[in-house]
Amino acid sequence: MHQAATPSNEESVATSAKIDIEQHKFVRKIVSLIIVASAVIITLYVWGIIERHPRTDDATARANVVGIAPRVTGQILKLNVQDNQAVKEGDVLFEIDPEDYRLILEKAKADLATLDRQIAQAHSTLQRLEPLLPNGFTTADTVDKARTAETTLRAQREGAVATINLEELHLSYCKVFAPFSGRVINLNISTGAHVTAGVPVFSLLDTRKWYVIANFREAEVRHMAPGSEAIVYLSSAPNQRFRGKVQGIGWAVKPEGEIDLPPSGVPYVKRELNWVRVAQRFPVRIEVENPDPNLFRMGASAVAIIDGPPAR
Repeated sequence: MHQAATPSNEESVATSAKIDIEQHKFVRKIVSLIIVASAVIITLYVWGIIERHPRTDDATARANVVGIAPRVTGQILKLNVQDNQAVKEGDVLFEIDPEDYRLILEKAKADLATLDRQIAQAHSTLQRLEPLLPNGFTTADTVDKARTAETTLRAQREGAVATINLEELHLSYCKVFAPFSGRVINLNISTGAHVTAGVPVFSLLDTRKWYVIANFREAEVRHMAPGSEAIVYLSSAPNQRFRGKVQGIGWAVKPEGEIDLPPSGVPYVKRELNWVRVAQRFPVRIEVENPDPNLFRMGASAVAIIDGPPAR
């Protein structure tokens, strides 16, 4: 038969259970404290990284764009490119009908030939009159008029030569060449269109150099300087990292509601929330050192991270 439990045994079991409960509570407190401390340490660590290495996704890829404008007026005779086509420096982009300028050049050359004949005749007349003056067979006024006529014709000849040079230049401008390697953009004309000197026909994107305009909060600007190392990611290729350097930090942006500044004189960076007072952002230009020409596009979304201080 089983022996009945004594009161001392029951007290011992109760005390042991109480001790276990207290130990579990203590362990839970210790674990909680460790978790809280770890969270604080991780938060401070991440905050320190963010503080030392500012990051923004308010960034876009940029490249220089040049308007391709002819230097003479006329009708497009031949269009050699298409929209978004890649071209190399020196490629003929389009040709303007040269016939009008060729005719003007021929007329200028004919005028020069006429002046040369007139100058020869005037010089011959002066050579014939000058020996007659000492013997009184002609007057000094007649000799002066002959000399003036030759001088005037020679001056006209210089003007005619300048006209020929100018028309030859105009004729050479009928072929428009690519000033650098890049891509044709915003091409919306066809052969036969009339173009005007100085008015862009389309634009050429300079793909030789790419940079990113990243808008950082004003409190973050102090952590960077021209020459600071940077890392750039494109939204279209988030797994590919590009190196860059800070080329410059904006010193002026257009304040909200400012109307006294010229429209294109100061960059405008829109605030994130119009109804909440948020930190102003300043544009930082980052020059990309290893751009991929197949990935970088004008206006593409990007992420920029300042990786460290400028090299000393």
